[in-house]
Amino acid sequence: MKITALYISNFLGARSVDVVTSAPVQLFAGPNGAGKSSIRDAVALALTGDLGRVGLKKEAGALVSETADAAVCEMSTSTGEVFNVTITSAGKMTSSTKDRGADPVLPYVIEAQRFAQLDPTARRAFLFGLMGVKADPGDIARRLETAGCHIGKVQRILPLLRSGFDAASKEAKVKATEAKGAWRTVTGETYGSEKAKTWVAVVPTYDQAAAKALATEIEHCDIAAQKWQQEVGKLQAESTRRADLRAKLPALKEQAARMGRIEDKLATDRAEAERLAAELATVKAAAGAGPRIGLVHTLARSLNALMVLGSVDADSVVGRDASAAMTDYEAEHGKVGATGGDPAARERLPAIVGAHRLTTSAVANDLRDLQAAQQAKASVDSIEAELAEVFDAEGMDNALQQLDKLKAERADVVKKSDTMKSVKAAIDSAEKKTADAAAHHADVAAWDAIGDALAPDGIPANLLTEALVPMNLRLERNSQDTGWPMVHIHDDMGITADARDYRLLSESEQWRVDAMVAEAIAFLSGVHLLVLDRFDVLDLPGRGELLGWLDALAMDSDIDTALIFGTLKALPVSLPESIAAHWIDHGVVGQLKAAA
Repeated sequence: MKITALYISNFLGARSVDVVTSAPVQLFAGPNGAGKSSIRDAVALALTGDLGRVGLKKEAGALVSETADAAVCEMSTSTGEVFNVTITSAGKMTSSTKDRGADPVLPYVIEAQRFAQLDPTARRAFLFGLMGVKADPGDIARRLETAGCHIGKVQRILPLLRSGFDAASKEAKVKATEAKGAWRTVTGETYGSEKAKTWVAVVPTYDQAAAKALATEIEHCDIAAQKWQQEVGKLQAESTRRADLRAKLPALKEQAARMGRIEDKLATDRAEAERLAAELATVKAAAGAGPRIGLVHTLARSLNALMVLGSVDADSVVGRDASAAMTDYEAEHGKVGATGGDPAARERLPAIVGAHRLTTSAVANDLRDLQAAQQAKASVDSIEAELAEVFDAEGMDNALQQLDKLKAERADVVKKSDTMKSVKAAIDSAEKKTADAAAHHADVAAWDAIGDALAPDGIPANLLTEALVPMNLRLERNSQDTGWPMVHIHDDMGITADARDYRLLSESEQWRVDAMVAEAIAFLSGVHLLVLDRFDVLDLPGRGELLGWLDALAMDSDIDTALIFGTLKALPVSLPESIAAHWIDHGVVGQLKAAA
């Protein structure tokens, strides 16, 4: 960045600065409090928007010089760009930088000590950004894949990169340990990387023909057993049936034994029925046709009248039932409406009719019981005849023995077959164990590879090398060009000068280190802008070395613009052509001292 002009008005102690910066190096000198640092702060504000001495934007009005209404900070560049910031005393601020955005490198070349003030993590991140070294998950994934790491496992580990390389590397190592444990579980042995490469499970001997013969033998046993099982089943069914018959026999015998008593009772009941039938006929004859008194006779007369009058259809179901009822009535009581006969006989008639009915029913029951007894007797004779036949108990025992023998033989063959199956299963298991062990070993190797790649001496070291090597090479050249201590930034982001820790250096030594670091940043970033304040911390030889170095940088076009500020009693008497000097006092830039 080549600055061609500075215009600063009423900003802090810089009340009037209007300089055309034609030479690459611009030196501003003056007494303490003259406004030198105010110019540096104005440059920082115009280029980066950094308010510097106030922490809050609402306090920006405090940056306006006393008694002034507004402050202006303006930088013009060789590309025609103008960086301008205006602040009113009321604190209102307008900025061209706000719209275009500031280069993130500018704060480090405007404030040389800024890099050394960062913590190690921030220094590393800045260097990665400076050198275009990408450390985002996508770039790390590509680097891991290029290194031959397992793509699927890489994707699983990437989210942990948010917590840093160390966390991701440790997690990969944990997964490698888990894979070793899985290998140990499969093999039953302690994991070893060399052993795991060639490990195979022991495969037992298996006789396929013998296994097939055993299966055939089991099949034959099953066929024979089925045959004998059917025989046993048939004999057991017969035995069960005979047992059921024997169980029924006592009840049947008891029922058959009642047959004589039933026959005697039947004879008695028949005789009584015949006697009552004769008596009923006699009484009916004696009763004659006398008037019938009672509900049954009244109903009979009413039904007969209906039939005579034709009120009941003789062909209908009701008519046939009525005709049958009248026939029964007349058989028992005589014609409807008959009169005459023996009144005493008519009185006895209902009782004799009832007795005859009961006796007739008893005869029917006796005939039923006799038939049942006769059937029971026939069943007893049949069962006894059947049970008298000899049951083949010996055949039953033989069938059971044959069945038990076959079961024992089958069990023995099955045991042998199971042993063969176990051998076959062991073979299958051995093959699976070998495959599983190989897979777990591959997992161990894959996770170890990722863990190693993400370890400090892996990709992080490569990234750091990409960022540090150019930086340290530039710092080495600066040290050679200035004659100052050799500055080096280490892998842990520590900064040393001639192997001494930056924190232990004197103020002037630290200033030299900061200047060389800022120049390296300006050069490597391509900004080619360098701002160095308080160079008066150097002794006279040191100031000469600084000016000589800046002159060389300008001659080599390694810087476009360098602004340096320091407290001096007067401007240097003789300066190289690349350096222009300006005196500032009470905030106003005075004479321009060109090179002699």
